[in-house]
Amino acid sequence: MKIGLGVDTGGTCTDAVLYDMERKKIIASAKALTTKQDLSIGISAALEQLPPDQLSEAALVSLSTTLATNACVEDKGGRAKLIFIGGDRNIVAQTGGRYGLPSADELYFLDGSINARGEVEQEPDWDLFRRDCASFLSGCDCAAVVCCQGIRNPSLELKAKEIISELTGLHTVCGHDLFWDLNYIKRGSSTLLNARLMPVIQDFLAAMQKVTGRKNIHAPVVTVRSDGSLMSESFAKEHPVETILSGPAASVIGGMRLAEKNDCVLVDMGGTTSDIAIVRGGVPVKVSEGVQIGKWSTFVKSVSIHTFGLGGDSLIHIDAMGRPQVGPQRAIPLCVAASRWDNIRDELAELLQTERNPSHYLNEFIVCLRELPADNSYSEREQKICKIVGTRAIRVDQLAEAVGIDLYQLDTQRLEADFVLMRCAFTPTDVMHIRGDYSAFDIKTAQLSAEYLTRRTGGSVEELCESIYECIRKNLFFHISQMLLENELPNLSEHELHGIHRLLEKCWTERNGGNALLNCLFKTSAVLVGIGAPTHIFLGEVARALGTDCIIPESAPVANALGAIVAEISATAAVEIHQEGNLESPDVYFAQGPGINFSSEDYQETVAAAQEAACRAAREEAVRRGASGELTVTCQVLTGATIPGAADAAPFGAQVVATATGSSSF
Repeated sequence: MKIGLGVDTGGTCTDAVLYDMERKKIIASAKALTTKQDLSIGISAALEQLPPDQLSEAALVSLSTTLATNACVEDKGGRAKLIFIGGDRNIVAQTGGRYGLPSADELYFLDGSINARGEVEQEPDWDLFRRDCASFLSGCDCAAVVCCQGIRNPSLELKAKEIISELTGLHTVCGHDLFWDLNYIKRGSSTLLNARLMPVIQDFLAAMQKVTGRKNIHAPVVTVRSDGSLMSESFAKEHPVETILSGPAASVIGGMRLAEKNDCVLVDMGGTTSDIAIVRGGVPVKVSEGVQIGKWSTFVKSVSIHTFGLGGDSLIHIDAMGRPQVGPQRAIPLCVAASRWDNIRDELAELLQTERNPSHYLNEFIVCLRELPADNSYSEREQKICKIVGTRAIRVDQLAEAVGIDLYQLDTQRLEADFVLMRCAFTPTDVMHIRGDYSAFDIKTAQLSAEYLTRRTGGSVEELCESIYECIRKNLFFHISQMLLENELPNLSEHELHGIHRLLEKCWTERNGGNALLNCLFKTSAVLVGIGAPTHIFLGEVARALGTDCIIPESAPVANALGAIVAEISATAAVEIHQEGNLESPDVYFAQGPGINFSSEDYQETVAAAQEAACRAAREEAVRRGASGELTVTCQVLTGATIPGAADAAPFGAQVVATATGSSSF
């Protein structure tokens, strides 16, 4: 029996699966809380629940994670700076922010140019660069270098990398090593993000290595990329930007394996977020232009995933109308926190004995996740807050009193954003404990917090819990419907979507019938597939509203870890074809891309050369990522505008795309 180990580290939970790779069957699975202060603790806690004899026999370890996803959303990561060669400073200053780049004043611009044929027309002033290099990169963990025409000829990027290594010893990421797409500003943002994510993913891989060493697991490690394929450990260390949607992509692959449906909508509700993906004809819908995540616009190819802030750990507040608002902020569920800090339940009970009902949420507590960083960026008050919190859970009003300020002056927002402090609050997980849908933690604490919140709603605990469940179901219905609509009608404007939202509101309200003269119904032929631990509670009603069925596979709570171990290795390479001259009389065709800089007056000859180069590059890249044996290679020619009057219907521009797919060599 050949055993594989799949591990997924998310923002809330770490999941693990032992998988029989020959019989294609789950042997055992486990779940533990993610420990952000030391990832190895949570990983170890999950693996300790698996059969030790079979665990040590694992022939392959496959990982997925949302660590890079969260770093992008929170704009965190290592310290890195970007060097542009041949970039236009004014254009970058005007447009760079759209792609996530910092101010142009924080970038380095080095004059130099490469023409469309890949020839160096202007050599950079390397002496100037040598003088500026060390001071510009002072305090950095990593450097990023992108040349405007670096995909035509990477020599200038490589020269800059050599100088940086010589003078600073810093690891340097070159744009041409990551992406061969034309937009150099977007290539710059993708490369800078890759540099910033290096310590994030390397820490994760180091934590995994630490645990596998302790568990006597001597197996190669692969990681799920954002497009759902695998890459080797060494490749992942150099290309961490490829993991920005690793966790959601693994969930899609695992959900497809569990559901066995050609057309479906996969819905994965986790602790922090919910992810939705569409599968058509057994293939997940892909993003064509690259992933947009947080402030970053990238060239990372990905499964098309709609992510929004709704999960088991979403913070619940009550609006002015007495209606629950769920998320997008995350908190530690009070029932979970009370299992660690004994004072929480007693203090909530004491709170209920008072008549206090200010606009602030006195049922919330603050805890410390890690020590305050040793820098001067935090105010004296913030430092005092952290010192007072220490190792305990302290109620917000008591914290304000201890600091010596009014409750309404208590501001922990930055400390929470930096994961120094975290809030413990009422969440859907607490509601699940009250209603009996989940009971792993302190039910009484959840009940006490709900009773406190009814002072705002004016109803019973049962009514509060049902209104929260209804809010979650409605939220899922809206997001699933919107993604299906945007898939069918991709060019909808914001104004059109606003009108459709009114129809969706009517559709949800009248889903069980009514006396309206005109009823509205949105239907889909795609089955809804629920994965992630709490999804089964909510998805059935959403499916009925959409006139379809709902499937909750038996192993749905660990679909992401399963997806990690059943994914394949895939690589894509593209060669661009363009012509010099004009539309009426092209002079010559150029094919440029990985491993090719070809020119010919014959269009078909150029296409043939491009196809050969693209297929070769795709195979080589698949092998570099860890594939072996026989590879399946497909190739297609994507054309643009056709040149008028050309005998062979030659297009003005084209792209040849080859994809190689195979099994892991491990």
